Amino acid sequence: MEITCEQMDVLISFYLEGDLSRSLKIKVENHLRNCSTCRAKFDIIKSMLSDLKNSLDDKDAVAASTNNQFRVFQNNLSAYVDNELSQDENIKIKKFTINNKQARKELENAYNIRKLMNDSFRKTSMDARQDFSGKVLRQLNLGDDECYSFNPILKIGVAFVLTVLVLSAIIVFSLTL
Repeated sequence: MEITCEQMDVLISFYLEGDLSRSLKIKVENHLRNCSTCRAKFDIIKSMLSDLKNSLDDKDAVAASTNNQFRVFQNNLSAYVDNELSQDENIKIKKFTINNKQARKELENAYNIRKLMNDSFRKTSMDARQDFSGKVLRQLNLGDDECYSFNPILKIGVAFVLTVLVLSAIIVFSLTL
């Protein structure tokens, strides 16, 4: 039994995918050798699929490259904010940030977090100095009696650790969004 051109319209995609039995595959190949119309359709479809596959591969390559650049950006973000990178690395970060909206947002968040941490540290330092001064004044007024309170250095340390933990939680939460 020979395959008709109408049947070939259905079978071409199965043939290209390799989903035909051996005997049906041979019949399709024979029809393609003998029918120039079906052969032309087959060549066009095969070419289109090849172009589509190449296009998707190119997009995947661009996406992979962008993902890799974004990972490098994220790894160097803290050093960039703290001015710890070389001039070449700074330029790469700047170029990537200019061309990537998500990178700009992350950089903005990093600067905001740095500002919050600095403000929190300054406030904690001021509070500790005031507590220390108050302790000295209380000791002078009370004579030999001890004034029991936490060491101001310990207060600064605890406040700093709590600030870092809270800001880290904020960062993790914002990255998951």
